[in-house]
Amino acid sequence: MMRNFPSKVFYLLIFLVTLGVVLVFYNDEEPTEKLTEDEFFTTLEDGKVTFLKVESQNSVYEIRGRLVGYEKDQYFIASVTNSEISLDRMNNAIREHDIGKIEFIPDTETSGWVTLLTTTIPFMIIFILIFVSFLFLFVMKRMKHSK
Repeated sequence: MMRNFPSKVFYLLIFLVTLGVVLVFYNDEEPTEKLTEDEFFTTLEDGKVTFLKVESQNSVYEIRGRLVGYEKDQYFIASVTNSEISLDRMNNAIREHDIGKIEFIPDTETSGWVTLLTTTIPFMIIFILIFVSFLFLFVMKRMKHSK
């Protein structure tokens, strides 16, 4: 029983590390509420929005925000067309209702190298874990046969 204990602990550690990596990369919070473009503009023009985070993504603005009465961890998400009309409507409503906090994140292009690395690193980690586990098994077998 004690001979198998180190290998069981090793597999447990591999499992925990893999689980940790998965949880770190896929820990997306779901929004409390998804609003359509019309619903967003209606709530914005009625002065029910207290916080806005606007992120430009190609042909749309992805907007996260907090409505009046929302808790700190609650927020809504809406997608609005990236046009002059939408931008003017947002600016007019923001000026009229004096929204407390606004963040605007411009559209950023991701480098090809960054994309390549972020897509290949998880596979490299898995490959290294498998390689190390086989190496560990090989060493354990050699030690067992040398006795």
